[in-house]
Amino acid sequence: MFQDDDEPSAPFWMTTFSDLVTLLLAFFVMIVAMSEVEVKKFKEALSYFQGRTGMLQGEMVLSTVGTQQRQSQHEVSAEQAERYEELLKYLEENDLDDKVEVQLTEEGLHVSITDSVMFESGRTQLVEPARTVLRRVAGVLRDDVGSVVIEGHTDDRPIRNVRFPSNWELSAARATSVVRFLGTEQYALPPERYVAIGYGEYHPRDTNATPSGRARNRRVDILFSWDPWQIRSTPQPKSSRLLQNLEPTE
Repeated sequence: MFQDDDEPSAPFWMTTFSDLVTLLLAFFVMIVAMSEVEVKKFKEALSYFQGRTGMLQGEMVLSTVGTQQRQSQHEVSAEQAERYEELLKYLEENDLDDKVEVQLTEEGLHVSITDSVMFESGRTQLVEPARTVLRRVAGVLRDDVGSVVIEGHTDDRPIRNVRFPSNWELSAARATSVVRFLGTEQYALPPERYVAIGYGEYHPRDTNATPSGRARNRRVDILFSWDPWQIRSTPQPKSSRLLQNLEPTE
């Protein structure tokens, strides 16, 4: 005797369960598809902002300020890697490895130097140990550097005198002092490839509540970048053009 064809071959709950699984699968496929689109758009948008707010501030990775829109394809040569290892050895032998941080990447050479190695308190003139360190650092890359970006940083303790009304002026003057020195050395670049930035106390990498934290915040960050600095012409203000249009004609 044959079984009735209308009798279900599986429990009814299996039908509901299979529908649920199908809907979940469709849902996750949509999520994945939308995510891929968003990532693509994000990367496309990011390509127009190849810069960073603070080159050596922990995780605040700063792609290079003002570099070209494409990602640098430069590969570190064996000779550069060897000179880099020699620099690390020099810093360790001179007990500077805790005061001078260096990192050789595809972007260039990132350097962070505490101000105790660079300057006397409240001063902007480079001391001799800083000159030696900077010569060693500049010699790692030599002719391969496209631009050099120098950032001056301070702690949050205010400074107020005739020369430096605030930490902004002090940090900018220190960055400029490094530019002047590097621009006269053996591996100097054309002047237009140097950039000096003063951040004052507004980009700390540690707390200002402790002496050790303040010491880490008082620093000079340098990026020896493979890419040249992108020079942008300043557009004429609209107000000036408007005033020109309003000038009476003879």
